[in-house]
Amino acid sequence: EEDKEEEDKAKAEAAGKEEKKEEDKEEEDKAKAEAAGKEEKKEEDKEEEEEEGESEDGEEAIKKYKDFHESFGKAIKLGIIEDTKNRKKLAKLLRFESTRTKDGETVSLSRYVKRMKEGQKHIYYIAGDSKKDLEASPFLEKLKKRGYEVIFMTDPIDEYAVQHMDEYEDHKLMNAAKEDLKFGDKEEKKEKKRREKAKENLKDLIEWYKKLLGDKVEKLVISNRLTTSPMAVVTGTYGYTANMERLMKAQALNDPSRYSFMASKKTVEINPYHPVIIELNKKAKDSPEDDETKDLANVLYDSALITAGFDIDDSSAFQSRMLKMLKAGLKIDEDAKVEEEPEDDGEEEEEEKKEDSEEKKEEL
Repeated sequence: EEDKEEEDKAKAEAAGKEEKKEEDKEEEDKAKAEAAGKEEKKEEDKEEEEEEGESEDGEEAIKKYKDFHESFGKAIKLGIIEDTKNRKKLAKLLRFESTRTKDGETVSLSRYVKRMKEGQKHIYYIAGDSKKDLEASPFLEKLKKRGYEVIFMTDPIDEYAVQHMDEYEDHKLMNAAKEDLKFGDKEEKKEKKRREKAKENLKDLIEWYKKLLGDKVEKLVISNRLTTSPMAVVTGTYGYTANMERLMKAQALNDPSRYSFMASKKTVEINPYHPVIIELNKKAKDSPEDDETKDLANVLYDSALITAGFDIDDSSAFQSRMLKMLKAGLKIDEDAKVEEEPEDDGEEEEEEKKEDSEEKKEEL
């Protein structure tokens, strides 16, 4: 019995030692994993620092790549258009300004994806002349409110090149200047219900406005992108944006028939909560045939065209309407005529003779 007890005790001690060994091994593995995690984090931080230019090596690398991109950026974009096999690799080399970059800084698409907000599904971009112009665009109002970064494409070839890239790292590229803008978050479903209600309230205005504009636009809808502007003119999914229209017009071998078809695909978006739209809705109900109401609606549409970067359909009519509104604002009678230039009363003639006489004396 004593021998058996001793044997059991020895077995228990051996088992305890084995268990201790397992625990020590687990602790060692855990420590190794933590060390590896810290090392990986260090590497990630270093990469981010270099990309943001926060380290000396990073600043030097960014400067060198900036010079490289300025020299070969267009060639990279042409490669994206033509080289389907290496398109994904070339896309990693692209650099753009954005709503989050400072003056002179750029961001890569990879970096954009890394710092996307939680719930953001798409990569948003807009094309135009300059960062300054694009920052003030009404197309970005809701995107800015959500805190989403928007890429600025200011090189003429940018928008054309990006049409050959449907997505990047499983994120769809979405043009903020086109209709059907999607956010893909929970808030979007709530907003959709509110827009349906607003559409019902403004049903008469939408019908009246669409009839007034006629074939200038394809449709008129409640906007999901505006917060402070009353109206925006966006492009249909397959139509030309204002930037693309400008580029197409500049081409020597442009096909006018194709341009005319694509340019007509415009959608008017209205902000149902803006005081201008609310007041216009009242006027359209009370006096739909009133010339003043029609002028106000046309001026609002023309202003939205200019803000979006499009050309005005009829500049003479726009000028006439603006002059009419200025007269109303200054309380000038609409039929007030321009005064005729007054005739010489003799004093000016005497003054001219005197000046001629003095000039002759100086010559002598």
